[in-house]
Amino acid sequence: MAESPSSQPEKSLQAQGNTSPETCPCRKRLPHDAYTIGWVCALPKEQTAARAMLDEEHEPLPTPRNDHNSYTLGSICGHNVVIACLPNMGTNPAATVATSMINTFQSIRFGLMVGIGGGVPSKVNLGDVVVSRPVADYHGVVQWDMGKLERDGRFVHTGSLNRPPNALLNASIQLECNHEMSGSKINKYLGDVERKFPRLAPKYTRCECFEDPLFVSKTVRQTPREENGQLSERAEGARTQREVRVHYGLIASGNKVIKDAQFRDSLDEKFNGHLLCVEMEAAGLMNDFPCIVIRGICDYANSGKEKSWQEYAAAVAAAYAKELLGCVQPSVVDAEDSAKDILEEVNKQIDSVQRMTVAMKATTDSIKSDLRSDKIRGWLDPPDPSTNANHARTLHHKGTGAWLLESPVFQSWYSGSRRHLWLHGLAGCGKTVLSVTVLDHLAKGNDGVTLSFFFDFSDTSKQTLDGMLRSLACQLYQGGFGSEIHLDALFQAHRNGSDQPTTKALLITVFKMLLVQKKVSIVLDALDESKERDNVLQWIEDVISRPELAHVQMLYTSRPESEFLRLIPPLIGEQNCIPLNKQAINSDIQSWVTAQLSQRRDFTEKPLSQDLLEEIRKKVSDRADGMFRWAFCQLDSLARCRHEAAMEEALASLPLNLYETYRRMIESIPTELKNDAIRLLQFLVYSKRPLKLAEAKEVIATRVEDGVGGFNVKRRLFYENDVLVFCSGLATVVHATDKELHLAHFSVKEYLLGDDHFKIETASISITRTCLTYLMDINGSHEEIKQDFPMARYAAELWTAHVGLAQASEDIVRVTVRFLETEATFQRWARLYQVDRGWIANPGPPRGSRLYYACFIGLASPARDLIGKGADVNARGGEYGNALQAASLEGHQEIVKLLLDKGADINAQGGFYGNALQAASLEGHQEIVRLLLDKGADVDAQGGRYGNALYAASERGHKEIVRLLLDMGADVNARGGEYGNALQAASLRGHQEIVKLLLDMGVDVNAQGGLYGNALQAASLRGHQEIVKLLLDMGVDVNAQGGEYANALQAASEKGHKEIFILLQGRGAIKSSP
Repeated sequence: MAESPSSQPEKSLQAQGNTSPETCPCRKRLPHDAYTIGWVCALPKEQTAARAMLDEEHEPLPTPRNDHNSYTLGSICGHNVVIACLPNMGTNPAATVATSMINTFQSIRFGLMVGIGGGVPSKVNLGDVVVSRPVADYHGVVQWDMGKLERDGRFVHTGSLNRPPNALLNASIQLECNHEMSGSKINKYLGDVERKFPRLAPKYTRCECFEDPLFVSKTVRQTPREENGQLSERAEGARTQREVRVHYGLIASGNKVIKDAQFRDSLDEKFNGHLLCVEMEAAGLMNDFPCIVIRGICDYANSGKEKSWQEYAAAVAAAYAKELLGCVQPSVVDAEDSAKDILEEVNKQIDSVQRMTVAMKATTDSIKSDLRSDKIRGWLDPPDPSTNANHARTLHHKGTGAWLLESPVFQSWYSGSRRHLWLHGLAGCGKTVLSVTVLDHLAKGNDGVTLSFFFDFSDTSKQTLDGMLRSLACQLYQGGFGSEIHLDALFQAHRNGSDQPTTKALLITVFKMLLVQKKVSIVLDALDESKERDNVLQWIEDVISRPELAHVQMLYTSRPESEFLRLIPPLIGEQNCIPLNKQAINSDIQSWVTAQLSQRRDFTEKPLSQDLLEEIRKKVSDRADGMFRWAFCQLDSLARCRHEAAMEEALASLPLNLYETYRRMIESIPTELKNDAIRLLQFLVYSKRPLKLAEAKEVIATRVEDGVGGFNVKRRLFYENDVLVFCSGLATVVHATDKELHLAHFSVKEYLLGDDHFKIETASISITRTCLTYLMDINGSHEEIKQDFPMARYAAELWTAHVGLAQASEDIVRVTVRFLETEATFQRWARLYQVDRGWIANPGPPRGSRLYYACFIGLASPARDLIGKGADVNARGGEYGNALQAASLEGHQEIVKLLLDKGADINAQGGFYGNALQAASLEGHQEIVRLLLDKGADVDAQGGRYGNALYAASERGHKEIVRLLLDMGADVNARGGEYGNALQAASLRGHQEIVKLLLDMGVDVNAQGGLYGNALQAASLRGHQEIVKLLLDMGVDVNAQGGEYANALQAASEKGHKEIFILLQGRGAIKSSP
């Protein structure tokens, strides 16, 4: 039976790509080099729309064997056009298609990327057209899921198209003007398509029958029309045929479909509100391929993605492309450079895209090209192990440590025969360098995942289990090892990064991330430099005890301290606790000393006899006794000798051990440098992070000794590295992001802590005085200060951490009060750092009073002085509203008493936590809570982030404070906070004892409200099975509706909590509750 005429055109459109030249004798056949415009589509429906716009179709041409594209050839408005469709969606297929196209059709001058996209309401509507055009700092198209992390924490997007070629950009501007004056031809071209290909109507050519969600509402939002004198309302959501609106601006492209309105809007915010459209192919054409992107809007990139609009959106985009080409003269196109000329650069950038998508550097300079990864890394803020590893590599002498890699013990661990290996050795024997040797060996041949963490005495973020877990989690996440889903879930569970995870939550998440790997090797260096040894050892025991983590092997190093000798062998077996081979280390030391004497300029440039060199080699090597650090210090000392006699004298009296070595180093510091050196070493011992070299110069330039005043620019060292003159052998320069000054070894810190100059109170007084003196003596505008005085911001923060311990000094109290009272210094400090707001780039003028900041920091004596001079104890301001709330939050009980005694309003409202009682309850300061209640604080006061004190204590898990508040009459059913009430908050966080306590006090088990609707849904969501049982036993409504997951059964189902799902069903929960 013959086909009806109406069906013939669409079949022709669909079959054209497979038609051979022999079957199309009537079509024009042109050579490859006649085609100057490339038209790229992503979907067959976009290709159909494109072909429907051709004025004339041409015969297909043969293609090279390595070109797998299928092309449609034709002409539009005098231009010969090549149309190609992508094999699948995403940016890389677009790059591949474009590359093949310009290799086969080498006269192509530029491209059109034409198709459908998701719009950003309410800037655009369904059926509109968006055209890429440069706006602000963006070139028209950005790849939203590619970028890098800059030093200041900003995520910089690096994937983008360049500006559209001038010929197309100028044509689009002309066309925009034409539309303003005469209207668009898009509807005309749609009408032409309908006449030529009737089967394409109405989906491709009409929009009257489609609904636009933005227009669906109870109130008709479109302009009503008048019929027979009456206003007539159209059907909700209907759109009449109207002139298509065209928008020019920014398009975001990526490798993932966006189906989330919140994420779409966050992208718009990320690009400063310039975003009009999101799609999946354009950025693949890369930075130097000359093209313009045209998108018809078919949905709003949300969960309710519309498919009914896709064909129409493809058609209006194609119609605009045709109208655009009508504004470009063929002679202008011919004058453009060939796209083939930039093919090599395109290929390079395609490789760059692929590398950036999967690569992870160990340093913080680069992150996985994913916007979510950027947020997660900023949220966890993990310590970076690469700084330790890289510094250790600079100390490694080629060939040393090979004995460890070749030893039977290591080989059995490497092969998996041993799961755990503890390598222990004395201080300074080179354990960290050996750890890096192991890591580098694993990197060459290990077929699994390798993770590392270096505990570090000089960096507080590298001394805790929490810091280790954050680092391991990020290494797994950013390495793309298949475990990202678990960290994503943790991020989401903590309000998309608004809250910090507990160490327990991190521990559970890391276990889950390790579980999905095939083989994992973890190297943990310097366990003895951790401040939480018990917690770290417990974590190791947990790994050992889990059969499902049998694929995880660990190697850790430390000194053989009694605690480790007692606890580690029972964990992993005596046979896996290996003392480092002193004989092998001595052999490495001898090799290193020999190399130093023959290569180091301090020795080679001096006329030293062979006998003397041999004596140095022999004495230093023989007496090192397995301590690389000792040998290093002796060579350093010998290198500074000015003549041969001094060397012989030094060799005759070599120190017996490291402590004797350090004592001599301190004594050898010249008298005129001693005070500056001690002060600098105090900073290095007690700073939370290493000093940058530029900061160390400022410390030396600030004199605080009696009778010598202040910071003096003229005392700045000429050369940064001269800092080492003040502490030679005791400190070292580490090349991290910035040059940093570190104590040379953990043993240096241990030695210094035994000296009276380095007692915590003495050092805190020195550090505080130095910082305050520096801040009082610098001058200039805010920007000038940040630029010209490199220690300004760090000093502004550091003094607040040490002044509490320095308050025993009356001089410090006087200096602090003068610092706060002096307007210029107070303003200067606040604009550099506001202690109640954390580390933000430009905090601006102070938002609280001088008394407020003194109370937040915990300065009891200065606070008393300020009050005595008339400071208002009830002054409002600051992040926490008033001085009483600030002191209560930070746990400064003496100051809380002082403020109350001086008339502070105990129930003053305002600030982040609403009132002092809520703040103290949140942070678990039980005695302050008791004091406030005894003084008449309103136990049910509402306001602040957590709504009330009971909710705050319940969410944070402070059981005794919850009990205290309830004993004082707190309303157990008080509403407030994100989770609605105390029961839901405690259920969500898994605080079982608090849930029991609230239930015993008669809490409404079915209370509604909050993010998750009710307590049962919250507990089910997080997998707290025992709490679910408690609630069920109390008669909770198992089918209660509301909240983000509708009901408890749905929450358990979505999060995969099988046991809870079965438990709920057994108690009568049903999938579709009435």
